[in-house]
This record gives sequence, structure tokens and C-alpha cells, in this order.
Amino acid sequence: MVEEKKRFIDHLSFPIVRKRQRMAEEEKGISRRKIIGYGWIAATAIIVGEFIGGTLALLWPKVRGEKAEKLLIAGKVDDFPVGKMTVFRKEKVFINRTDKGFLAMSAICTHLRCIVRWTESKGLFECPCHGATFSAVGEVLEGPPPRPLDRYPIQIVEDKIVVDTAKAIQRKEFHKSQLASV
Repeated sequence: MVEEKKRFIDHLSFPIVRKRQRMAEEEKGISRRKIIGYGWIAATAIIVGEFIGGTLALLWPKVRGEKAEKLLIAGKVDDFPVGKMTVFRKEKVFINRTDKGFLAMSAICTHLRCIVRWTESKGLFECPCHGATFSAVGEVLEGPPPRPLDRYPIQIVEDKIVVDTAKAIQRKEFHKSQLASV
């Protein structure tokens, strides 16, 4: 009878014993299960943080510092035949000599900043990204670009063409005043 009471009491005290065991484990330190759980929480927080940070970085405009002067000495005036487009691929510059003067234009499309190419047979610039076309003086003929190709200031110094590629000038349309006369 005494043994039956003892078993009954042990049976009733089983949850209390479990609670004491858990308290003893907590006093020892953190369990492996909790460490793994905290690791998953930390990894998820890092991934979510990178996703939010990356999204905000795409939406935030990039601040560009003041550009240093970059001069392109293109060559002598006589090296540029009238009615011919001269390409400077490294500098991303086109120089067009008309019968009234010189015009230096950027080779970067004003839509999505793709590099345009000069098609001699058609006499126009073509953008490979969205099929935009520009005239020989950089005006938009068709496609999505919002404005003509940017132009660069030209100076003729000691019979040489000097282009300042650090100062791209945005324009709405072509004017004859944009030509550098000889």
C-alpha cells in the first residue's frame, strides 16, 4: 500500500520534476536548439535587410562628384573632311564636320545610356538597345529618347580641334549656333 501511494505521488509530481529539470538546464546555459533558432532568425534578418537595402539603393540617385577637365585633342582641322563623321570610340565622342563648322556629340544615348553607333550608309546614329535613331547632328528621328544627343564644347586652338569631354551639354534641339566655326 505504501508503494502504491509512492507511485501515485510520483505520478502526480512528474510535471514538477520536468519543470525542475528544465530549470536546471537553463541554469547550465543556452540549449543547442535555441542557438540554431537564433541563427535562423539572424540569417533571415540579414537577408531581409540586404533586400531592403538593395531596393533602396536602386531608387536613390547616385551623387556624382565634380568632373575634372578632360580634353580630347582630336587632330588638325584639315584632318576632318567636310560631311564626314569621325568616331572616337575610347572617348565615346563623334565629331561631325559640316560646311558651316564642327559639332562634337556624345556617343551615349539619352534614353538608357547605351552606346550609339554611326551607320555611314544610312547617314544616321542607331541605338542598339531600343531601336532609336538620331540624325547626323544628333536630333531624335524615332524611338524613346527624350532629347538629342548631348554635345561637347569645341575649341579650335592652333589649328587643332580640342573637345572638352567633361562638360556634356544637354540640348532640346539642334541650332546652327552649336557649331564651332573654323
